[in-house]
Amino acid sequence: MMRLFFPFLLVIVMGLLFSTVGCTPPEETSLVYPEYGSPPGEDPPDSRGGSLASPRMAIVDYRTIDFSDPETVTDYARAEILVTPASSLWRSDMNLGVASALKAENPDIKIIGYVNAHGSWLRWGDEPDRDPEADPYGWDFYQATKPYWSYTTEGDTMMAWKGQVLLNILNEDCRAAMVGALVDHWYAHDNVFDGIFWDHFNQVLWVPSSVPGVNGEMDLDGNGIPHREDPDEILAYRLASEALIQEARAALGNDVIQFVNGDRAAKDSTFATLVDGMMYEHFPQVGYRGGEEMRQALDPANPNSLFAARTWPRTENGGPWLILTNKYRTSFVDDNGNNIEYRNAEFSRVAALLTGTLVSYHCDEQLTHYGWPEVEFDLGEPLGGVSIDGDQISREFQHGMVWLNMTNGGDTFPFDFRIEGDEGLLQSFAYPSHFP
Repeated sequence: MMRLFFPFLLVIVMGLLFSTVGCTPPEETSLVYPEYGSPPGEDPPDSRGGSLASPRMAIVDYRTIDFSDPETVTDYARAEILVTPASSLWRSDMNLGVASALKAENPDIKIIGYVNAHGSWLRWGDEPDRDPEADPYGWDFYQATKPYWSYTTEGDTMMAWKGQVLLNILNEDCRAAMVGALVDHWYAHDNVFDGIFWDHFNQVLWVPSSVPGVNGEMDLDGNGIPHREDPDEILAYRLASEALIQEARAALGNDVIQFVNGDRAAKDSTFATLVDGMMYEHFPQVGYRGGEEMRQALDPANPNSLFAARTWPRTENGGPWLILTNKYRTSFVDDNGNNIEYRNAEFSRVAALLTGTLVSYHCDEQLTHYGWPEVEFDLGEPLGGVSIDGDQISREFQHGMVWLNMTNGGDTFPFDFRIEGDEGLLQSFAYPSHFP
């Protein structure tokens, strides 16, 4: 059995926190931050009804998933939020009735369709090999948006990714074509989504620094000035992003959930009020800067901490939903001399438990691949907000407690943590020691 290593001061602290069998919480610290609208960590009213398991889990998988195996349906139905490509569930040759099957397994699951916010895959329109009947949404989206491709400063077709052309969403007709394709297919198939996952909206439009075969730089407004060097174009892009969300809501209805990926919602509270949920990709690197990203994310005094950000999105559809995801793993030699590969998502899960947000795992370093934690537990509903004492943050649940001690707050091992359940220790980390 691995020995837990804590510095002398940490041993004293842990003795105070867990001095009895099970988990005895420290005296609740009364911390209220009126400017955020609620005490840190306090959950909004649960409009969904029923108990909220902890941790709250999301599955984010951008692949075309084959749900023909009932075990696959069961696996994906475990989450509170499932993000899967709209095109894959609207295919005519696979996955018929899977939305109903998922909800039969978990009536509370929200199925969110992944949609490109400004990109169209060339493969959707390839002829003569492409069968428009097999992927009707992809085909229609490609055809509807083809007039609105964007071009570089050199006049070349601008790509959002290899094989994906960048659309000019500054053009209102482009946005209308995108939304129109969604409207045409929303109720045309037996798989109806609860919402849209837009990928992605940033403060400055992001594309890979170099896309093979592309000459010139991104230039949506066609004035010859690269996007990143054109303040007017950047502003126009931000306004177009807002318009796309509002136009989709007007066309599809107020009860359709809208998620956004990208850094804008994490930094711009006004933008976040337009949506029901947002994802922090590579948490906490996206949304925070300066070497102590995790400290910023969990500092209630920081104006865009997770405590603050949870008060920004809409609540009409059961939100807010904030998803913390990190696909990376870090290797280290532990105190027993073993080489350990540790998931960064383990730290994201602790942060999610403390802040009432959701966490998403991945099976490898592919954001597109679904995963699940190796150490599973359910702490039940939180019994209150968080207790904060300097670098120590804790929260009590029906069936346990979560405690962390912030160390470097950065990318690698940002804090030590300990998760206790009714039967004792569930998981802990205090570099270089870990359990299990």
